[in-house]
Amino acid sequence: MKRKKQRKPLIFIVFIVFVIILFAFSGVSEKTSLTIEKGLSTPQIADVLKKNNVIKSKTVFLIMTSLSEYRGKLQYGDFTFDEGDGYFDVIKKLATNGAKRETVTLTIPEGYSVEKIIELMCDKGLGTKREIISALNANYDYEFLNNIKYSKTNYKLQGFLFPATYEFYADEKPYNVIDRLLKEFEKQYSSLGVSYDNLYEIITKASLIEREAKIDSERSKIAGVIENRLKKNMKLQIDATVVYAISDGLYDVERVLYKDLDINSPYNTYRYEGLPAGPISNPGIKSIKAAINPDKHDYLYYRTDENKKDGSHIFTKNFEQHTNANG
Repeated sequence: MKRKKQRKPLIFIVFIVFVIILFAFSGVSEKTSLTIEKGLSTPQIADVLKKNNVIKSKTVFLIMTSLSEYRGKLQYGDFTFDEGDGYFDVIKKLATNGAKRETVTLTIPEGYSVEKIIELMCDKGLGTKREIISALNANYDYEFLNNIKYSKTNYKLQGFLFPATYEFYADEKPYNVIDRLLKEFEKQYSSLGVSYDNLYEIITKASLIEREAKIDSERSKIAGVIENRLKKNMKLQIDATVVYAISDGLYDVERVLYKDLDINSPYNTYRYEGLPAGPISNPGIKSIKAAINPDKHDYLYYRTDENKKDGSHIFTKNFEQHTNANG
């Protein structure tokens, strides 16, 4: 009598295993595309699959998922299941390459400030302004960050969020976005073979060059003017620093008025000698190269060439030439 009682559980287990194996090799009857919404539990995912005739048994699916290497790894997104896909195929697709998560493209133009990047990220749905600012103030593990100063700057990472085109998941956390931009800066700067000595000064100069230069051939020339004026202890008097100050970094000011030149800001190079408090934008690699290797010349001034109207400048050696540059 006792032996017969022991055989019932064994027979039941064998039956369950047989059913699982039977279902495991049964396939999807026809190609099916569906969406698994974000936040669904595994049982809820099973309900969606059964409703769409991807699986025949919710119980078998749950058992097989719990026993597989993909336990707890099922994703959300858009999936396509092909005719003949068995339970193993379905589970693997849900956990690996099957999900097509929505992505967004984030293009940061050269010369964009952190303030404009915040707006851009908000527009792309990559966090709220508060979340992004919090991420900007977080700690990141990059050696070059030890070489930058924060004292009077609006944002400590200004200048180091490398301008480029990036692809992110639509639900990417702001911290991960900022980390990616910093990683790209590290990659690009390291490619120049330059040490991090004087990094903050170099990037600050590069940010000025980026906002001032309209054509590539003038970047190193403008860098040379900056060097010449610094050596003579002349105020840089760069309009872009004033625009940064009066526009709160958004650069949405059409022109600078004489009254703006006296704004009390550590970024205003009309009021204070030397470089501004820090970078006023995030420069591209060409401007960084120009800051590292400025042209050697005697120019102390430059102004827009009103005759060419192509964004180029007229470079002069003294103030008289400067004032008469456009005739």
